[in-house]
Amino acid sequence: MRRTVAALALLAGFALVGSAFYLTRSTAPAPVVAPQEGARERARERATVLGVTDGDTLVVSPLEGRRRGREQRVRLIGLDAPETRPRPRCWARESTSALLRLVPRGSTVTLAFDRRRFDDHRRQLRYVWTASGEFVNARQLAEGNAFALRVRPNVAHAEEFARLERQARAARKGLWGSCPDPGPPSHAPRPSATPGS
Repeated sequence: MRRTVAALALLAGFALVGSAFYLTRSTAPAPVVAPQEGARERARERATVLGVTDGDTLVVSPLEGRRRGREQRVRLIGLDAPETRPRPRCWARESTSALLRLVPRGSTVTLAFDRRRFDDHRRQLRYVWTASGEFVNARQLAEGNAFALRVRPNVAHAEEFARLERQARAARKGLWGSCPDPGPPSHAPRPSATPGS
């Protein structure tokens, strides 16, 4: 008799716990938060890397959408790498090589825009992630391959980028430890119309 009462009490306990779990669990699917989520970032697209022109510019071919298969130049938002032309500045070649190692030709990347989609040279302004989820814009700054560049309205990651530049400078990484007088390129971005936005 005692065994029966104990067994019934145990079953009642399991039933109570099971009911509580069932009533408190959500029937909605859990949200999926992409690691590349930013405050103002818009739709994402995947593209194949065709090449790298310098430490802050890629040539890609989108894998989907209306621009699929078309060659496009993509300028990384939030940074400015040393210029390669007309004459390479200090660390320009190293910055370009570092970007090519991150996103080699033929690799697939994910692109996302902020508010302004194009620059004055008709390059797409994008945040870029590797297939493994590495944030390319941030990596170039963290390794000292570029200067942080804050240009409104594309400022979703501006604070993070400024912090990464400060850390690279303090650790004398990349251009900060190799160039005699590191400073951002002398050109300044000019605001203009935003085609396609």
